[in-house]
Amino acid sequence: MHSLKILWSRIAVVYLVILPCQVHAQTESVDWINKRAHELQSDSTSTDQDLRFLSSTLKGKTILGLGEASHGTQEFYYQKRRIIQYLVSQDQYRLIALESPASYIEPINQYLQTGNGNLKSLLKIMGLYNADEIYKLCRWLKSFNESRSPNDKVKMIGFDDEEFWSDPFTRDEKMASNFIRAHEQGTPKSILWSQNLHLAKDTTMAQYKAMGFYLKKHFGEQYYAIGLDTYSGSVSVLNHGQFESHDFVGTDSTFSALFSKANFEAFFVDFHAVPNPLLNTKNSITNIYSNWQEPKPLPIVAGIDFDGLLFIRNTTASKATGAN
Repeated sequence: MHSLKILWSRIAVVYLVILPCQVHAQTESVDWINKRAHELQSDSTSTDQDLRFLSSTLKGKTILGLGEASHGTQEFYYQKRRIIQYLVSQDQYRLIALESPASYIEPINQYLQTGNGNLKSLLKIMGLYNADEIYKLCRWLKSFNESRSPNDKVKMIGFDDEEFWSDPFTRDEKMASNFIRAHEQGTPKSILWSQNLHLAKDTTMAQYKAMGFYLKKHFGEQYYAIGLDTYSGSVSVLNHGQFESHDFVGTDSTFSALFSKANFEAFFVDFHAVPNPLLNTKNSITNIYSNWQEPKPLPIVAGIDFDGLLFIRNTTASKATGAN
């Protein structure tokens, strides 16, 4: 009995020592985010003034990876559309590469180049990418291209391959080689649109060499990867080919939970902005698969797997093209 009391006393002492340290570390991290973060606008009538930091953040980079914690989040698609439009119009990005088979994207690319085709019909085979914000992006890119010379038009490619969907190891290596080949055909700057897991630069998240690992190996510091994360809300998944919405809440003690305590509803933070209490620390961010399962947070190392993170506290399910 006496030894049991001693044990519980020691546990209490350890708890009283560790808990304040954890609270202090969390407070320090949230304070750092509040000071360093770039708040993002979510109003559809907003300008691109809040995105101007991208030009300096991406200076010297030629490839930007824009991830997403799910393929069915309206706010991810909205912010990615805004970022792409800004970088195309201001910083000479001319290749948009989607996590989709090349055969799906080439007709859409022809629409961007020539205006030929019915965009809504072309998007119908795109699964969760048959989304309202992607429709808006393609319409904008087509309009942008109309006043450009052939060599200055934005092109869109698909780098995925249905043949390897059941083999993630080969799939990611093939996706990387498909993109590298397209980028090196003379494109000055490119943007990749994919799930976080594929774009992470190290093996922490996927537990294998994903596409981002090969991109980092090939392009080095030219490749800048941004993960997109959320803490709670709703998400679209596919059920027998149809959009289906589910609610979710994030997991405590994750990066996502920490970021949700920041002052901003939506923000971007560069993990390389020093001093950074989060740099090289490991924790998890939200991950939601395209067929409904409960969210399964996956680990990342800040500044290693992703150079920066775009976080939106509460998000909503993406809308299919033409949906009210």
